[in-house]
Amino acid sequence: MVTLTRYQLMGQKGGKAPKHKWTDEEREIVRRDYQGNNASAVAIAVRLSQMTGERVTFFAVKGQVQKLGCAKILDRKRWTKGEEDRLRELVTQYSPLTISRMMKRSLNSVTLKMKHMRLSRSARDGWYTKREVCEILGVDHKWVQRRIDSGELKASYHHGHKPQAAGAGSWHIEQKDFRAFIRRSAGELNGRSVDLFQVVDILCGIERPGVEV
Repeated sequence: MVTLTRYQLMGQKGGKAPKHKWTDEEREIVRRDYQGNNASAVAIAVRLSQMTGERVTFFAVKGQVQKLGCAKILDRKRWTKGEEDRLRELVTQYSPLTISRMMKRSLNSVTLKMKHMRLSRSARDGWYTKREVCEILGVDHKWVQRRIDSGELKASYHHGHKPQAAGAGSWHIEQKDFRAFIRRSAGELNGRSVDLFQVVDILCGIERPGVEV
């Protein structure tokens, strides 16, 4: 677990610190969590530093914000009632990136609308994507992929589509299989990174909700 002082976290714009090698998973976190202000960029820097064990600075995050176009207002078109109803249906099956392509909306527009409607990205009946497993366990996608490849964590292709880096498919991990994996691998998990509330719900067999409360 990396602990950074405020000075280390901010870093220096254009500084000579070692460049962080960004993964698709980390860029997705920037797209999803950046709220257009410095506070959210700082929060992302903290999270990624803890998740990767490397120093990810505020300015590194802001650089990705610019490259990904997150700082721009890309979609001003008003949502219709029909689009909102379709979003409720799609969120139970697909990732926000895939939904944005299906609905011809920007990823930022879809993500913000989901938050406004209080729709959970976890609004699925009894299964999880690999990204969600990463977030719940506080580990990176490579750690989880190794467990999938070795068979320690049982996973399948959702709707038969092999997961792609661009989000065209997702890993389908049943809640019962995720629960069994947590029980077998508890000694490998870092208590400070794990989302304990969700882990407890999974271990207790509490069904995941469709709406955040």
